[in-house]
Amino acid sequence: MGNILILNAGYSNKGNYALIISTKLILNYFMADAKICLSGPDKIKTSQLIIERHISHRLYLEKPHTILIGFLYLFKCIYIRLISNFMNVSISKNSRLYYCYNSDIVVNSGGDHLSGEYGLNPLGTFLNISYALALKKPVVLFGESLGYYKNPLIKIIANYILNKTRLILVRENLSKEYLLKNNIKNPDIYVTADPAFYLSPIRESKVIHILNKENIKLEKNPVIGINPSGLINKFENKLDLEKDLNMILAKVSDFLIRELNASILFIPHVYTSTDDDRSSISLIYEKVENKENVSMIKGEYSPQELKGIIGLCDLFIGTRMHAMIAATSMMVPTVGIAYSHKTHGIIGDMLGQEKHILDINQINFEDLVYLIIDAWNNRDTIKSDLEHKIPLVKERALMNGKFVKDLMDSLKIS
Repeated sequence: MGNILILNAGYSNKGNYALIISTKLILNYFMADAKICLSGPDKIKTSQLIIERHISHRLYLEKPHTILIGFLYLFKCIYIRLISNFMNVSISKNSRLYYCYNSDIVVNSGGDHLSGEYGLNPLGTFLNISYALALKKPVVLFGESLGYYKNPLIKIIANYILNKTRLILVRENLSKEYLLKNNIKNPDIYVTADPAFYLSPIRESKVIHILNKENIKLEKNPVIGINPSGLINKFENKLDLEKDLNMILAKVSDFLIRELNASILFIPHVYTSTDDDRSSISLIYEKVENKENVSMIKGEYSPQELKGIIGLCDLFIGTRMHAMIAATSMMVPTVGIAYSHKTHGIIGDMLGQEKHILDINQINFEDLVYLIIDAWNNRDTIKSDLEHKIPLVKERALMNGKFVKDLMDSLKIS
């Protein structure tokens, strides 16, 4: 049922990878015979997935030629659209335009790539969406967090492009509120849920095998998982914040070991060359005093494997959105360190865990420990609450695919 191109596919960021896997599963649930192609910043081929390179690879202000090439492709798309009104146009399979040109619908699966938390970075994604729009392809934003742009130029560009899409599926209410407040009203807008809630973990026996391979023995109880990250490098006071956050998480680890007799398990969720969570984990580990009670995941694993590992924890402290989604969807009480509205919208509002979220710019040892101990003392209530809400959230995640199918049916795409 039609050719679907999914933009923003990635591999090393396991949250992004979880989105791609889940998006494919959800689309195929409603359209089993749909042909799905993936496109991302890098060309990747593994046994599990093939990702073609975006039309515009990356935009760098310090490399003006990347911007020039990006806009040349946009002009080429406009030219192809014009001449296709008068004649049949054939695109070589070697062309970066091939998959976009031959798609029936384009789905952007970026999580929060188009939100206001990343400065000028959304420009690359907006440009790749513009290629699809220029080629008259219906565009769907699939399970996104959008808006709250700090840069006025990005806000203008976002408003224009978002109004040109056909369907916007946001994963929390805060994004819809922003869109309506800023006159994004041309596309249909629905609040669904993050597709990764639909992702299944590996079996516990396979998790134990991974832990054995990592020489990790979680003999003490409870097991408290911590997912730090290098995401703070986008803040203005990043050096002080990184130093403070690493020290706070080290002190928190020692506190939990002393007070709860806990085993601490550091779990990475992003493995990119510029933002590897394991680098942050190593810095924190150096500062921990009770190292004999601390373990860390050193290898690179799939989203399903990481979800299974996180599911063994009795409590989870997270910074990465999809690490927190993995934890809560496994009914693990979670304390979130938030750096954008998405954490408040998904973990706070949708899952009812707002009281256990602390903004990264306001973080300190005392407040974080207070939230952790409160979550620990109320863990049975939190788990029961999640057991009630997660099945409903999974249904909402599945609705992303239903809305896309309805759009394709209305456009008579088959």
